[in-house]
Amino acid sequence: MTYKLFAIPVITASLLLGGCSKFLEEKSQSDVIPKTVVDFRELLLGSGYPGADQPADFIYLMDDDVDLFIEYGQSTGYTIIGSPTTKTHFLHYTWQPRMAEENGVGDRIGDLPTNTPYYEIYDRIKGCNAVLDHIDDAIGTRQEKDRVKAEALAVRAYHYFHLVNLYGDPYTEHPDGPGVPLKLNSTVDAEFPARNTVAEVYDAVLKDLHEAARLMDPLPIVRRDYHINQPAIHILLSRVYLHAGKWEECVTEANKAFDQGAVIPDLTTITTGPWVSYNNEEVEWMYGGTYQVNQTEYSPAPALRASFHSNDIRLKYGFQPQGSGTVLLNKLLSNGPGTIVQAIRTSEALLNRAEAYVQLNNPGAALKDLNDMRRRRIIGYTDTSITDKTALLNEIRDERRKEFCYEGFRWFDLRRYGRPAITHRYQHDVSESILLYTLEEKDPAYTLPFPTGLLLRNPALSQNPSADMPDRVGH
Repeated sequence: MTYKLFAIPVITASLLLGGCSKFLEEKSQSDVIPKTVVDFRELLLGSGYPGADQPADFIYLMDDDVDLFIEYGQSTGYTIIGSPTTKTHFLHYTWQPRMAEENGVGDRIGDLPTNTPYYEIYDRIKGCNAVLDHIDDAIGTRQEKDRVKAEALAVRAYHYFHLVNLYGDPYTEHPDGPGVPLKLNSTVDAEFPARNTVAEVYDAVLKDLHEAARLMDPLPIVRRDYHINQPAIHILLSRVYLHAGKWEECVTEANKAFDQGAVIPDLTTITTGPWVSYNNEEVEWMYGGTYQVNQTEYSPAPALRASFHSNDIRLKYGFQPQGSGTVLLNKLLSNGPGTIVQAIRTSEALLNRAEAYVQLNNPGAALKDLNDMRRRRIIGYTDTSITDKTALLNEIRDERRKEFCYEGFRWFDLRRYGRPAITHRYQHDVSESILLYTLEEKDPAYTLPFPTGLLLRNPALSQNPSADMPDRVGH
């Protein structure tokens, strides 16, 4: 799909960078000035919704679902060890404190704020703010305005949820710690914006989502048009409550998605991937680009692949062997780069709810959700019985890992699980030994450092401890 862009002179908004340069420049991308609700809805789709590129695709390299495929091509004499592509991703893959400043071959990536995920996501927030500030004056009916306003609120909430989980500590550990600056209108501020707390950002996210639901729930549900809809808003609410450890609210919001007709089809009859598309009726909203920044050198970890049942459809059609024995994830990459490949799916509502049920000491309901999920993914599955609460919670989380691998969930989930230790193997040269690099439990690198270019533009933007760590050494 393509996005049509509009421009509006009064859209100029603070990027939260600092000084005169802390504002996004006002750039006319066309001569069309939004006047009608349709204009603003297209402006939102082109300038507020996530684009076809994923700014933070590198978090794929940092979790425990990825492995440097050292054995690639060894039988033919070919090796990826020491290749430019392998080296490029080294700093993220080994959680180096310099990862925001340069890549593994020495190219500077943090000097220009416009090249950072922080800037790119705030740029989308700017688009949402512009629509929210001016939609009430647009030509159209009240219902049309409410739908656009609800979309803008929900998408802005989505962006802030991702920002605070990239640059702030996990909510359940340090809610009063520094998160990211909140900018909720398109006016130009004279002051350097400081970081709001993690809890304040979460409160703003939940406020936006609840207002979006209030506005959109009375309207007809529209599906498969690349706009966020009512079930997707409630699934997103259940996600935020899950990360906040608010279990009852998580269950309530997941249930609302099902009440609005969200379904989970049986995928055990499919014969090919990908299934993350609007051809799958559980997909409520398609958006954004792929997190799979590299799948040849940095391939799915053996431990992840081994966790699937042999009759699991996600293993059979989600992973596809390629030349020289490498293993690529098929279900998203087959759409190709630069396309819309992310989704909010009903299966998330089920697994969010299942995990919350365990925390609410309702193991029967949690087990039912888990069995219902597996029955739709594993050919010939027979319901299991798990009585131990910890074991049940782990099974649900493992199911979540398999269901959403490489869709941008795992890094954020590991943060809320308590930031466990992760070990990655790396080989700098074929003549050298394989080294193990470790992200320690509760490691500061679970919160990303800010690039220096951002800090120079905004003195009020305090740095995260992950930037001040010594270089991580392999053993």
